[in-house]
Amino acid sequence: MSEKEELVRRTRRIVKEIFRGTTQAIPYCKGDMEWRFNHISGYGLYCAHVRKALRGCMEDGLHIRHQEYHVQPIAEQICLVSGMFCIEPQEDVGALGRTPYQVLVCMRNGMAECVHVHGARSARVLCRVRGVHEEIYFLEEAEVFYIESSHNNVIWHCRGHQVESRDSLKRLEQCLPGGFMRIHRGYIVNIRQIYSISGNEVRMVNGDILTIPARHCAGVRESLLSRMDKELLSPQKVHSSQNMEQSSPGGIGCPL
Repeated sequence: MSEKEELVRRTRRIVKEIFRGTTQAIPYCKGDMEWRFNHISGYGLYCAHVRKALRGCMEDGLHIRHQEYHVQPIAEQICLVSGMFCIEPQEDVGALGRTPYQVLVCMRNGMAECVHVHGARSARVLCRVRGVHEEIYFLEEAEVFYIESSHNNVIWHCRGHQVESRDSLKRLEQCLPGGFMRIHRGYIVNIRQIYSISGNEVRMVNGDILTIPARHCAGVRESLLSRMDKELLSPQKVHSSQNMEQSSPGGIGCPL
């Protein structure tokens, strides 16, 4: 068995043990493990609330079907194992999986440092971010409010936490999906997390207020509203930016 095959085998064993109803520590995991199931997270060999949430997904008469596992070396002795598995009826193993999940496991020297499971109804994974202290985060699109430039790094402002990574807004601007837009040399915003726009101020749903530069305000505001029309409103309810402004003279509320 090759090294990659062994890492996949260990990942599949971890997934299997997560769903078991025992209180034993899961094998092949380090003592300071990071666990995450959608927006539930915890640390340690045994994380009770994450395990409890995952066990609730496994009903009687269902089993785990593994598929599409890949191993990606990212540094010396560090590999990222990603894959898909499904929770499906035992009597019909050939059918499409009833509940699909994504799993991402960071392995160092063959031992898991973090295990992230993303359920079928969770927001899609946006990207993998390496923190300034070499920690690895798997950020979902819905949890990112905005990204701020900070010297030679960027700060990801997320729901309940912040992540600082070595990156640039210029690069991120080119690779982030259409729901993200740069409104300032120092900010990229997730337009789905905007609460309101008033003048040259953009208020995010977490309460933070970001400022659009005065000399670029009209153009950025128009582009932002146009992007929001495309990203947030259904075809049956699309309004022009002009109509939105007329309906709210003091500011523009974003439908959430």
